[in-house]
This record gives sequence, C-alpha cells and structure tokens, in this order.
Amino acid sequence: MKIVFFGTANVALPILEELNRRHEVLAVVTSPDAPVGRKRQFTESPVSVLATEMKHKILKPDKVKGNQQLFDELKALNADIFVVVAYGKILPLDVINLPRLKAVNVHFSPLPKYRGPSPIQFALLNGDGQTGTSIFILDEQIDHGPLLAQRIVNIDPDDNFLTLSTKMAQFSAGIINEVLDDYASGKVTPLPQDDEAATYTKIITKKDGQVDWQKTAREIHNQFRAFYPWPGIWTKWNGKTLKITDCRPADFSTNGVLPGTALDGGVVACGQDTALQINSLQLEGKKGTGVADFLNGYRDFTGSKLG
Repeated sequence: MKIVFFGTANVALPILEELNRRHEVLAVVTSPDAPVGRKRQFTESPVSVLATEMKHKILKPDKVKGNQQLFDELKALNADIFVVVAYGKILPLDVINLPRLKAVNVHFSPLPKYRGPSPIQFALLNGDGQTGTSIFILDEQIDHGPLLAQRIVNIDPDDNFLTLSTKMAQFSAGIINEVLDDYASGKVTPLPQDDEAATYTKIITKKDGQVDWQKTAREIHNQFRAFYPWPGIWTKWNGKTLKITDCRPADFSTNGVLPGTALDGGVVACGQDTALQINSLQLEGKKGTGVADFLNGYRDFTGSKLG
C-alpha cells in the first residue's frame, strides 16, 4: 500500500519502521522542530530523525486544519491510507477522507477506555494490570472512530511510562501490517465503539507530578511510574522543590503518623498508615543522590514535614 505516516513521538518509531519494511511510505508528516532543554535549542522530532535516515519526504506543518497548502500536497500524493501514531495534532475530516481507505490511528489503550492524549500514563496512574492497543478509523471526534483491531497488553508491576510505552509500541508494530492488510481486503468489519463506556485522559503537566501525601504509598508509587521520566514526582521541603527519582512502597504501617512526615532511612508516611521508601532524590539546585548520602548531608530531614 501507499502510505502517508503522521507521527512525532518515540512511540511511533517501531510502527514507522515496520510500515517502511512492507509498504511504500510516500511521506512523513511530523511536528515542526521545537525548542528543547534549558538552552531551548530547536530540535527535530524523533520521527523526523528516523524519516530523514529513511530518506522520506518530510512535512512539518504548524497546523493541519485549514492548511490549504498541506491539503494540496497530501492530495497530490494519492496515498491509499494515512497512518497516525502519536502525532499530536487533530486531523480534520477533509484530510481524513483524502485516501481511499481514509486514516487509521494506533492508540495505546483498549478503547473506548482512556481516550485522549495520555492513555499510557493513566493506565499506570490507576494501577491497572492490563491495558491495550487499539487500531481504528479516524473520524472528527477524538479517539472515537470504529475499531479495526484491539489487543490486550499486560502491565508488569515494575513498568513505568518508559518501559510500558516501549513495550506497547513494539507490540503494535508487530500487528500493524496484518491489520492494514485485513482492512484493505475487507476481511475485517469496523466495529463501532461503545460511547457510554468511554473514559478520558488529559495532557500531563509538571504540576501533575506534585505528591499528595494523603494518598497511599501505592498510589504515589503509581504516580511515580506514570510520570517517569517526565514530569517526575516532587514535593516541597524547606521551601525548595525535592524531586523523588526512585521509590517503592514500604512494607509496614506508620501507625497514625501524620502523612508527609519523613521517618528514619528516607521513609515517608503516607495516607491510610502506609509508607513510601525513597531510594534516590534531588533537591532543587543540587545533583541527584542516593537517599543515604542525602540523609548524611541533611541531618534535619528525618522528622521534618514534606509537602
């Protein structure tokens, strides 16, 4: 098939690689170069880097909706299908309807659960034991179109966003060509989603990483897993931001100690008499360190209140 690929993030890379192996990729549409890091250097997206290596035509529109130049370029390519993976922009209906097979999206959740921009983070945040990947035909609503395929993916207890997104991207790459072949040949009948069962996610911000010590240690650890490596989880101590860069639930009861109280050995009391063991952390303006070295350097930490 002749394909135009829309994608931006790292999770899209294995799928682009697999499509490139079997099909003719006419062009890759990705987000424009954007400022990254403290120096705010303009950097191309991971998909742009890979597409350059593959020597594909690359389009980087600032917007898709109402972009006549982009519309004309896409129309001239005469693709059979558009494939969208973590692109970051909503495709309008006139663009979706350009190819004869329209546009399909790979979404990393068992739709209609976790529609929206952060399905992997929300599965981890909620402590789910399973999630899924869904391949569906795009329509004008967000993650709403009829399903072509859906597969369940197990979540390991130690999975975080980085490991789970990698796992799901590779799993999805393993099924994408079979699903497209079945769709193109008419072997699969698109299945409407159950809108009444739909749940939604939101864009993650740095603020979402702030720890609420009234939550249980398990909930806070799930927050850590969901937001690793970005935005991470953090709290306040002595007026400064304290990043928690590794942690796990501790296997004992705090017996009524006020949540947010730092106990011996880098343990912090949490809600419902649970406790979180901090393994490594980073104080604002300082380098990251293991908890033992941190406690040696800050003797007043134990017994203090975080938050």
